[in-house]
Amino acid sequence: MVRSHLGELMQRHQLKAAELAQRAHVNRSTVSALTRDRATRVDLPALERICMVLGCGLGELLEIVPDEPPQHDNVPFAGAT
Repeated sequence: MVRSHLGELMQRHQLKAAELAQRAHVNRSTVSALTRDRATRVDLPALERICMVLGCGLGELLEIVPDEPPQHDNVPFAGAT
C-alpha cells in the first residue's frame, strides 16, 4: 500500500487543501484523496507540483508500506480439534 504524508506536510506549512490545490494547480479532490490515503491515480506532474509547493521530495510525500495480512479470528488453526 502507498501511504501519503500530505496531511502532515500541509500542517507543517500551515496550508489548507484549497490553498495547496490552488498553488500547485491541481484539483482540490486530488489533494483530499491524497490526505485521506484514498487516491488511486495521481498524475506525476501533479505530484511534482505538490512537492515543489511543499519543498519536499516524492519520498517525503509518499511511502510504500507492506499490506497487513488478513486476520482470521474465527478460523481454527491447522491441527486443532
